[in-house]
Amino acid sequence: MRRAIYGGSFNPVHNDHIRLALRFAEQFELDRVTLIPTYITPLKNNTKIVDGIHRYNMCVLAAEDHPTLEVSDIELRRKGESYTSDTIAQFKNDEDTLFLIVGADMYMTLDKWHDFRYIFDNVTILAAPRDELDYISLEEKYDEYKAKYGCRTIIASHGIGALSSTIVREGIAAGADVSSMIDSRVLEYIKEHDLYR
Repeated sequence: MRRAIYGGSFNPVHNDHIRLALRFAEQFELDRVTLIPTYITPLKNNTKIVDGIHRYNMCVLAAEDHPTLEVSDIELRRKGESYTSDTIAQFKNDEDTLFLIVGADMYMTLDKWHDFRYIFDNVTILAAPRDELDYISLEEKYDEYKAKYGCRTIIASHGIGALSSTIVREGIAAGADVSSMIDSRVLEYIKEHDLYR
């Protein structure tokens, strides 16, 4: 099986997250893309993050209509800091070809991640640029990683999009219409549980 791991806070999951996962699945003939909400994201401010069960449930709702997508609570159950290397170790299976989906900003700091050499040794990284400038920066960084660590990377030909969870949260807090940014079921869930107000 060709599986991609797609971790993130998903606070909340939005349409560009899902579009990116589906595009990668199509472009690289992936059997599964596994969305994994983090418990605590290292190197990131976690103060405005809603409870993991909410983020997990929203991912399940957003993935519902897409057979290629699945959601795992593996990092929420593990608790503590969510190290990608630990998650890869738990998913690693001789029958699986593993990929790791990351955005451009994350890719640029991969060599600062916990046990990054294990990550480089055990997955092919699928990097998503936001725009043409990102693409050039990613190529330069990939050359560096490959020369130093033998890292395997494929840079997507399409961008990740400008939408972010921060934009969605700020829109909700301001009472703006965010219905074009997130799945309608996710929006209903947010209203039902009074999140991001």
